[in-house]
Amino acid sequence: MPEGPEVRKYADAVDRVLAGRTIVSLEARTRVAKDWLALNEGRLTGRQVLRVLSHGKHLLGFIEGGSYFHSHLMMWGRWQTFGSGIAHDNKRKKADRLTTDSWPTEKDRRERARIIVNGGAAILMSAPIFNIGEGDPYQQIENLKTLGPDVLPYPTGARGRRLFNAAEFRRRLMLPPHLDITIGAALLNQRILAGLGNYLRSEILFACRLDPWLKVGALSQKHLRCLSIKAPELSLRAYLRTATAADEDRERMRNDPTLVYQPGREMGTRHLVFRRTNLPCLRCGLPVKQLRQPTYNPDGYEEDGERTRIVYFCASCQQVDFANPPVS
Repeated sequence: MPEGPEVRKYADAVDRVLAGRTIVSLEARTRVAKDWLALNEGRLTGRQVLRVLSHGKHLLGFIEGGSYFHSHLMMWGRWQTFGSGIAHDNKRKKADRLTTDSWPTEKDRRERARIIVNGGAAILMSAPIFNIGEGDPYQQIENLKTLGPDVLPYPTGARGRRLFNAAEFRRRLMLPPHLDITIGAALLNQRILAGLGNYLRSEILFACRLDPWLKVGALSQKHLRCLSIKAPELSLRAYLRTATAADEDRERMRNDPTLVYQPGREMGTRHLVFRRTNLPCLRCGLPVKQLRQPTYNPDGYEEDGERTRIVYFCASCQQVDFANPPVS
């Protein structure tokens, strides 16, 4: 499932193509959006797209006159954008030269929405969740109402700093209902912190040397400070560099074939524990491990309804009793 950094990249691409341009047509195949369009035929045509942004794993587009569109990519969704002579597909990592009207005219069966503006287009593929409405989407879409602070906040202020709301994150994390759940499960709860998924939570827990099975109520102030720093730091690194591993760690993995599954593949150097099962930990040298961990997630569709998720960890660095790991 695309996590916060990947959804932000899609939002950036859609914003570049749609923002400031007038809608020529908007089509959708999801039931909720189709129903809205049927009742509001032609209402969006001629209106300008104001801005497209993301909050956690959600993408939101704001249209003049108080309308909006919203998508959640789930496991396989992606946005394709066309305009300004470039076709962007952030998942496939390619940019092909195109004319401004050369987006595909035939509808792929996986297509879920198509937004055409003067000189550009954005097409949503394979995502089951796409909504259109008027008013405040945070009041109308249930899962948006309860989202925690974005792990990848937008720059604000004259200097364009990214101000992560650490105090709100800690407040939500330490609410009484969460104290008896594991920190590994809590970090997947979008009501606590929006944007984390499986790779980010594994990397953040490793960076803080935290046992994924430690209960939230047992976290120290040192743990909370580390989580408040490393969550936005690693998310921003993933957004900017498509990797959570630092440059020096990636260089080690490139130059030592015992540290990766397939030497020469950049994908294998992106993370320190995620999908590095049985490879040496870059800190202590012992094998990285994986186990399934029960999740705690009130927002069912956020993790596709899975009741357990694989968590990757170093039993030595994170002080996990791998011989007798907790079961919940």
